[in-house]
Amino acid sequence: MRISSNMINDRVVFNMQRSISRFMELQTSMSSGRRINKPSDDPVGIQRDLIYRSELSKNAQYRKNINQAQTWVQSYDYLLADVKDIVSSSKEIAVAMANDTYDEVTRNGAANEVAGLISRLLQLGNDQLEGKHIFSGFRTNEPALSASDTGVVYKGDFGQMKYQIDASSDMTVNMNGADVFLKPVTIIGENADLNLGVKGTTLLADLNNGNGIDMTAGSFTITDQNKGIVSTIDLSTAGATTVQDTLDAINAQLAIDGITDLQAVLGSEGNNILLDVTPSGTITANTPVSALNSGNGLDLTPGQFLVSDNAGINVIVDISSATNVGDVISQFNNQMAVAGYPTITMQLNPTGTGFQIDDSTSTLNVSVSDLSAGSTTAQDLGLVGAVSPSLVGTDLNPKLNFEINETTGTTAADLGLSGLFHGDYSGSDVDPILKLTSNIADLNNGRGYPMDRIVIHQGERSRVIDLSNAAIVTIQDMVNAFDAISLDITASINADGRGIQIVNNDPNTSLFIEDENNNNAAKQLGIWGASDTMGSVMLLERALRNNDQDGIGRLLENLDQSMQHLLNMRASVGAKGIRLESTQNRLQDLEMSFTKRLSEVEDADLTELVTQLATHEANYKASLMASASIIQPSLLDFLR
Repeated sequence: MRISSNMINDRVVFNMQRSISRFMELQTSMSSGRRINKPSDDPVGIQRDLIYRSELSKNAQYRKNINQAQTWVQSYDYLLADVKDIVSSSKEIAVAMANDTYDEVTRNGAANEVAGLISRLLQLGNDQLEGKHIFSGFRTNEPALSASDTGVVYKGDFGQMKYQIDASSDMTVNMNGADVFLKPVTIIGENADLNLGVKGTTLLADLNNGNGIDMTAGSFTITDQNKGIVSTIDLSTAGATTVQDTLDAINAQLAIDGITDLQAVLGSEGNNILLDVTPSGTITANTPVSALNSGNGLDLTPGQFLVSDNAGINVIVDISSATNVGDVISQFNNQMAVAGYPTITMQLNPTGTGFQIDDSTSTLNVSVSDLSAGSTTAQDLGLVGAVSPSLVGTDLNPKLNFEINETTGTTAADLGLSGLFHGDYSGSDVDPILKLTSNIADLNNGRGYPMDRIVIHQGERSRVIDLSNAAIVTIQDMVNAFDAISLDITASINADGRGIQIVNNDPNTSLFIEDENNNNAAKQLGIWGASDTMGSVMLLERALRNNDQDGIGRLLENLDQSMQHLLNMRASVGAKGIRLESTQNRLQDLEMSFTKRLSEVEDADLTELVTQLATHEANYKASLMASASIIQPSLLDFLR
């Protein structure tokens, strides 16, 4: 094939252009420091480059969000610490002023100090960050809390400010004033016990706070240990449904079984069963010797006494092994018979209150005495003197010994009855459950409470309830009176079934209850107090100004619960701070990782680039010299 000069020229020009193009690419990479300067440089690499740059951009935004979130979280941490310190100071004042060594003047001064603490709480509640009220939810242009003499109202909303802190999660950073300052830390009256009294008509099913009586077996025993009589009371067969039915069943069975000195009645405490003892003073063969002489027993060391006529009859009777009255009688009679005097016998005296020794011959003229001045056995038996023909002992006044035992189940324990007793036995509180139908007059164990006027403060509103109203007869009437006062509250029987509780249904308001003119109606009903932090501190100021030592002491638990609530809130803030810091550290690690990958994709290797540039520069110069030798300029080239 013929190679023309044009072909040579074209090839030379093509090669030079390619060489200078490569040289220019190297020059561009050298000046930019990047391996990829346009998509065509590395189509696959440019896709990876864009992905890495997108991740870095999002990562930068997340870190910016975290920085902003940390500012909010740190502000809440500082503010909550201050709020907790203020409540703690309020408690310290309450602890001091609950002491009865302080007078009205001192407590009024303390009230001024608490008023200052309340102002500081309101100031913290309305604090701002970058011109925004941070406790107002989305309403950051409005103060969160508004206060009056009757309480505090939250003016913000419950909007949640969220920051996205990584690809898969976001975080709510703001707190609202209602949750911090007005959230109920207790329910007013939740632990109240109005001590509903027990009456004969009280249902057994209502006892033990509504758990009733174990009627599965329904039986228990009452034992008169002095007489050896066991009486079994079975309420299930007696068909008892009320307390009076139970009392009747017990008394009927005791009478049938011969226990005549014991009767079941309602206790004077108003909340129990009393086993009323009427001592008869009688003894039987089963009476323990330890019960004699009002429980002082007999001198059984050595437990001997003398039957003598100061002539031929001189019998020492030993009763040291006797455990009951029957043993004393049998041992005396046996020993006298063995000694040859079977006509001298012992038995119970006609009234059954002591011993009697008889001489059926009426001729022996014996007498009974102790062996020595230090022995009191005969004296303890009430038998000192002549048998002529009878010696009637003195009354031995036995100590009563009754014992209650279950047969099966827990019937007796459910009735508040158990164990050994020696006199009137007051059973334990059988704790009837409070019902809406219960009469107010039956409270306080049947003695009732003096009813009076109480004041309920909810936010900016106050209402007075006159509980002395004659129309308020039952617990239901009282509940209705609370529900009818146009406040957003609910009155009900508390979870324990023993008292009344008042629930604040408005999360935006404080709630506290006090007595009007320092009467004790609310306190006695167990509904004097506050449900939230602001209400507790405000009520503390009022109690101090009223010189109400009892009320001040009652608020200590509320203030403790408020501090615990604030500690929990601060712990939540701390957990957010830890999460933000942990996420930020992870994002920093991711940024380093993506930056490294991006560098691997797009950054040039400068050492290799310098070598290649030098090589291509040499090649370019060589190609210029070769081209000059191959393509000689002609006259025409110069003429052009």
